[in-house]
Amino acid sequence: MTTFLHLNPLDTGFGAEITGIRLDAPYPQLDAQLQAALLEHGLLVIRDQQLTPQQHVAASALFGELETFPPAPGQISGLPQVFRLASRAGEGYRDVGRYWHSDGSFRADPTPISIWHSVAVPEQGGDTLFTDLRAAYRVLWEEEQAMAREVQTFHRNGVQHPLVMRHPHTGEPALYINIALTAVIANMDARQAGELIRHLDEHLSRPGAVYRHQWRTGDVVVADNLRVAHQATVTPQSFRRVLDRTTIAAGTAWRAVPATASDAALTGT
Repeated sequence: MTTFLHLNPLDTGFGAEITGIRLDAPYPQLDAQLQAALLEHGLLVIRDQQLTPQQHVAASALFGELETFPPAPGQISGLPQVFRLASRAGEGYRDVGRYWHSDGSFRADPTPISIWHSVAVPEQGGDTLFTDLRAAYRVLWEEEQAMAREVQTFHRNGVQHPLVMRHPHTGEPALYINIALTAVIANMDARQAGELIRHLDEHLSRPGAVYRHQWRTGDVVVADNLRVAHQATVTPQSFRRVLDRTTIAAGTAWRAVPATASDAALTGT
């Protein structure tokens, strides 16, 4: 299904760069091809896509139905589907996501896909880090995997998730945790929970596991949030950075490709 796309796998063992397409002029079956490529690689990098915010929203719909966000200073009027991030006050949300997380982890049905479009790139800083949650689970010892499958985490808003989730479309298990916003771990006291979270943070950052994306203007990056976590890095306020993000609603992703998981709902392993 992905044979029409020019895919160049990244060196990190997950993710691929796609060349030769224009998201502002989609062709038939592009949605199915992109969705299949995302399932295979977990992260897609598509360069040189100079999109208006409206075109970004339209291109994001290739992956499913978009979530919306409430009005806020610095956000784009009339486009609640776009969550704008910025380095400067008044241009978007600042100082967010500087820890391993998947977007929408605060939802009972987590956000499956995020799509970023780079609008303004700073001269220094502003890279985004990505790590493969499926690989992070696979490299654990069997005993560690068994223990991880018993762990339940609670987000600050009380939403509960298993530490090991099966992907709703592939059935593959992966670690799933928001490093900063996990408030409680079931059957652990605060010290034990803190130690586990610190261990997982180090594990997700282990040598060779991280892809560092250095943004260029016009980049589009698509992440399968149920397989890949990400982390923002610092951008000095003296440099301008603007990054628009859209997200896909749970239950609407990967409709254009056949499911391989027996259960369409997220479950623990």
